[in-house]
Amino acid sequence: MDRSGITRWATLYEESYDEELHEIEQALHEALQSQGYITQEQLRDVVTWKLDNQAGRRSGNIERVNRVPDAFVRRVSEAALLVDDPAVQLKTLASIPGIGCATATVVLAFYDPERYAVGDRYMVDLFFGEDRQLRVTDYPKLLSELRDRNPGGFDLRTVEKAYYQRYRDEHGIT
Repeated sequence: MDRSGITRWATLYEESYDEELHEIEQALHEALQSQGYITQEQLRDVVTWKLDNQAGRRSGNIERVNRVPDAFVRRVSEAALLVDDPAVQLKTLASIPGIGCATATVVLAFYDPERYAVGDRYMVDLFFGEDRQLRVTDYPKLLSELRDRNPGGFDLRTVEKAYYQRYRDEHGIT
């Protein structure tokens, strides 16, 4: 996808982006940048964002997040954000009950959209041709694919939004 394609598809993503979810992303980006960790309450917002259309999974995962102390969530997430290795970061964040690899990518993308992107089964299908859940080992490769496809001047989150939106459009996903 060239520069105009990234702009076009990312704009389409933004136009269909639920305002409440957009506010969660913005608020968490600011908070994560200043704090260097995520709180239990903020992590519940991440789960809400990621599983917006999956009420049953969302409530179950939030329940699991609620079973651990806030201090645990803060320390684990702070440790994850201290390293510069996406696989280690995903493993560390996914050690929090209720947080899987795909949800962990949301934390990283909200923390630093320049360097990280949201990963999920659609991105795995798009870039690796497999209809399956995101694995820890996929994430560094996914980020590399997005960097390689960035025509320049875009953060990885924007490039990911463009490819995700195009994938959704081509596959009739709402």
